[in-house]
Formats: sequence, C-alpha cells, structure tokens
Amino acid sequence: MTQHGEHLFDELKRYVGFDAGDEALLRGLRDRVTPHVRRIIDDFYDHILGHSGARSAITGGMAQVERLKGTLRGWLDGLFTGPWDYDYYELRARIGRRHVEIDLPQQYMFTAVNVIRGHLTDVILDTAPDLATARRELHAVDKLLDMELAIMLHTYREDYLLRMRKSERLATFGQLVASIGHELRNPLGVMESSLFLLRGKVGDDPKVVRHLDRIESQIKVSNRIIGDMLDIVRDRPVAQRAVEPAELIAA
Repeated sequence: MTQHGEHLFDELKRYVGFDAGDEALLRGLRDRVTPHVRRIIDDFYDHILGHSGARSAITGGMAQVERLKGTLRGWLDGLFTGPWDYDYYELRARIGRRHVEIDLPQQYMFTAVNVIRGHLTDVILDTAPDLATARRELHAVDKLLDMELAIMLHTYREDYLLRMRKSERLATFGQLVASIGHELRNPLGVMESSLFLLRGKVGDDPKVVRHLDRIESQIKVSNRIIGDMLDIVRDRPVAQRAVEPAELIAA
C-alpha cells in the first residue's frame, strides 16, 4: 500500500519519528516484558468477555478465546522483536481486515490497544533502571502502538469500503433482476392468454395438442424461474417455524 508514491508504513514511521533507536529500545524490552505476557493476555480477554458489545464478536466460545490468546501472544512478541518492515506491516494489516470480517466496531480496536498500552506502561515503569530510560522506552512503545492503530484503521476502512461497494453492486443487481422479472412476466402473460385461445381453435389434433402442451410447460418453467429470482431479491423477514430434528437431518 502506497500513499503518494511512498509506502504507508514508511510514511507512518516518518510522521511519528520511529527510527533505529526506537527499534533498539523495543528489542531491549522483550526480556522484561515476556514474564508479564500471560497476565497481560488474560486481563485483555477478561476485558473483552466482560463487555457484551466486544464479547459478541467472539462466536466460538472459550475454544476461540484460547486460539485468540495464542494470536495475541504472537502479536505482543512481534512488537519487541520486529523486524519492523513491509512484512510486519502486512501481518498487522490482516488484523484490520479480520475485524471487518467479524463486524467488530472500531471503538473496540482503540480500547483494546489502550489496555495493552496500560500494561506495557506499568511493566516499563516497574522494571526500568531509571526514569530517563523509562521515558525513552515509553515513547518508543507509544510510537509503535500508534502506528499499529493507524495500520489497523487504514485496512479496516479499505475493507469496509470494499464491502460497502460490493453491497451497493448487489443492491443494484437486485433492482435490475426485479425490473427484468416484471417485464418478462408481461409477454409470458400474453403467451398464456394466446395459448388458451389456441386450444379452443385447434380441436383434438394430437400433434398440435402435444406442441401446445410443450409451450405451456415452458411458460410454467419460465414463470417459476422469474418467481425464484424475485424471491431472492425481495426484502422479506425470515419465516420461522418449529421443526423436528429428524426433519432437519433428512433435509
């Protein structure tokens, strides 16, 4: 992804002033952060599971939570190991795309990163050899987390707009299908009326009757196809009914 000929990640680094010094500070933090990772991850998901809005994005129960904890562990490790290159950017961009897929509201992306930021701040302040070092480390972490958010939001917006455009195309297609369906039913109605009149004129000639039956059969097929198409594009509420489990299995 480029912005005005410059890769977005390069632009973000330049904007926040993220440089080799910050990379060195982050690598130096890894050993101090690692002992606290499990606690950070558990608290992170306690926040999610304790909030109905955020929890609704997790549809696979605790099994999914455990898988997500593994993903978060890898994400945290990546913060402090790098390399902070284009592959790193692409890996982070997938997070924003995944949030679109599960319909996670954007506000939870901000609050989730803030939970992580708070924990890392505590770890740095508790383990830094002196206040000056802590300030430099905190600044480096803040720069990277701000870039992480920017990447997620950028890809979230891209994928969300793409999905909206797709929905708009599908809506336009539905309107076209409905229009064509209604237009086709008019000539089919004329054919049915003419067929009825013809049956009264041709008598009992088996060959003629057979051809009229074939015409009638194809008119019915055409009407059924048009009806199915219109059913697809109609905005109808879902019809609910009680069923037996055996009926579902048989289907």
